[in-house]
Amino acid sequence: MIGSDVPADAADVLRRCQMPADKIRLVLTADDPAVVHMILELHRERLEEELAERRKALCEFEARLPTPSTTQR
Repeated sequence: MIGSDVPADAADVLRRCQMPADKIRLVLTADDPAVVHMILELHRERLEEELAERRKALCEFEARLPTPSTTQR
């Protein structure tokens, strides 16, 4: 177990990063640092995909809005 190498607030940090509880347990109990890095990378990729989807949705929404006039009176 790599527990002694994991910061004390690791679970809090991972929860703030919206990591599922089962993945947090895996990170905190994994014997192999490579497994931990793999889990973190996969989670990072998932977060990036979600962010891209949200950005796309906002752009699509904004594109449907009326264009603000350049002169307001």
